[in-house]
Amino acid sequence: MKSLKVFFTGLTLTVFSAGLFGQQSTVYISVLSTKLFVVGAANPETGLYYKKTGDTVWNHTGAKNIRAFGLAVHTPYKGSLICIASGNGVHRSTDGGATWRITTGWEITEVLSVVIDQSDPNFMLCTTPYGVHRTLDGGITWKECNNGIKEKFASSVVIDHENNKILYCGTEDGVYRSENMGESWQRTGLGVSGVRVVVQNPKDPNTLVAGTDDHGIYVTRNAGKYWEKTEAGLDHLTFYAIAYDPTNPQVLYAGGYVTGVYKSSDGGLSWTRKNEGLTNLNIHSLAVDPTNGSRVFVGTQWSGVFQSDNAGDTWRNIGLNGSQVWTISVQPF
Repeated sequence: MKSLKVFFTGLTLTVFSAGLFGQQSTVYISVLSTKLFVVGAANPETGLYYKKTGDTVWNHTGAKNIRAFGLAVHTPYKGSLICIASGNGVHRSTDGGATWRITTGWEITEVLSVVIDQSDPNFMLCTTPYGVHRTLDGGITWKECNNGIKEKFASSVVIDHENNKILYCGTEDGVYRSENMGESWQRTGLGVSGVRVVVQNPKDPNTLVAGTDDHGIYVTRNAGKYWEKTEAGLDHLTFYAIAYDPTNPQVLYAGGYVTGVYKSSDGGLSWTRKNEGLTNLNIHSLAVDPTNGSRVFVGTQWSGVFQSDNAGDTWRNIGLNGSQVWTISVQPF
């Protein structure tokens, strides 16, 4: 079996070639909490779960009873590097989930999201209710990076996929942009409150979409200078999750509080509801399989995970009922 050496700061890993994983994708989800509990019994597991797209059983890795808000997987290393954003900090595994360590100190808690730069695995960002933190050495040290951000509650952060010096952050008073890896920030043209999610077009780095709490969805096509509210077909205003189809960036999915799933086939100009088979309309996470744009996953609040195999036309539950699924990531291995 062929292998290749991968080097992080002070660390050497062995990552096996793609033949080990076959052609299926891997679905990762973070479970914040679950209502399937009995007084006096052992607490049900929360944290990070994963499975292959062809499997029916979910596997658990990492701490069993953490509040897992977000997750990040480093795609080039095929799942060897995984991070969890949790109530007690950023958990990091460099061996595919076999072992974990908390990389952050006591001063960083209630981590809401974490991202790994796909071109440099030592560069990571996390968001918290009190701002953005950055590491350039794989989590050995973290730096608070809030210069220029007025309201520090940060829910979402994006590393530009073409230039990792450029970042975008969704906060309580709009979307901010940094051109120096978070050393300083400037607010973009979107100044509405309660930005909950920001996503970047997988092909065009100047196009981003933001979902807000009670203000709807906004699109920019010039790197944040101007934003346009997208309303055609939308009957709701609160959106926690937005996902592009990596195989066709004209296709997006969005969901939030009692919205079910909305789909756009024209880059976010107009939307259509796609809820057949979806028995819970409270959506907190969405992801599209990068190897198959027809395969879409939805994480609900308290009803686990749903899957569509026909680009959202119909949905079926694929397990973890009772779970509050906060984040989903689908990886091509």
